[in-house]
Amino acid sequence: MKGRIRRPEAEKSRLILPRVGQIKIGMKNANGYPQSVDYFIPTGKYAGLFTQAYGEKPQTIQIVFPDDDPAKVCNERYEYRDDDGRRIAYGDGETFFVWNGKQYAQYSTKDYPNLMAGVAEKHPNRAVLNGGDGWIVTLTVTFIIPLVRGVAGVWQFATKGTASTIPQIRETFDGMLLERGFCKGIIFDLNVQFATTKKPGDRSRFPVVSLVPNESADNVLKVRKAWEPVKELEGGK
Repeated sequence: MKGRIRRPEAEKSRLILPRVGQIKIGMKNANGYPQSVDYFIPTGKYAGLFTQAYGEKPQTIQIVFPDDDPAKVCNERYEYRDDDGRRIAYGDGETFFVWNGKQYAQYSTKDYPNLMAGVAEKHPNRAVLNGGDGWIVTLTVTFIIPLVRGVAGVWQFATKGTASTIPQIRETFDGMLLERGFCKGIIFDLNVQFATTKKPGDRSRFPVVSLVPNESADNVLKVRKAWEPVKELEGGK
C-alpha cells in the first residue's frame, strides 16, 4: 500500500474558512433514480453564486487549495463494513483502526502490509464473495473556488471512483506536493467528462473527474481578479 506524501510542520496562524457548499456529478432524474452527469452541480445555500460564475453545466472549474496537508484538503478514507452495516475497520490507506471485539486497535500497513486483505478474509462481506475486496474508499477534496464571488469559504467534492477519479486526483496532488513542495495557492482545473467502460459488450458510461495544474495566463488573470475578497479577509497576504 502506497502511503500519502506527508509534510508535518508547525501549525501556522491562518484564517479558517467555513464550508459553503458541495460540488456533485450526480442527480436524481424525473423518476427519482440516481443519474450521473458530465458537469458540476453545486449544492448548498450559495449554489446560486456558483451558477452565476460558471453557468448551468460547467465541465471545468478553477480551484485553489487552502492548505498543503492531504488530511485537510485531499483526504482519502478507507472503510470496511460487514453485511449488517457494522464498521469493522477504517483508515487512511496507511494507518488503520480495526475492531477487535472490544475496541478499535491501531495498525499500520508498514508493519502489516497485508492488513486490508486480512480484514476482508476474516470478515467476508457480499462484495468479497462477489469477487471484490470489500473496502469502500472515499476521497474528499476541499478547495476554494476563486471565481465564485460574494462568499469566502471552501467547497467540497467527494468521490468513490476508485478505478479512475480517485487515482487521478490523488496522484496529481501528491505529485505537485513532491515536485514543488506545496500545493497551496496553485491554480488547478477540475474537469469532468464521461468515459466508457472497456468491458466487452458493455457501453455504459461514467463520469471521470480530473485535476490538472493550470497556471496559464488566462487562468491566472481570472483568479487574480476574483481573489481580492479572500486576500482582504486574510490580511492582504
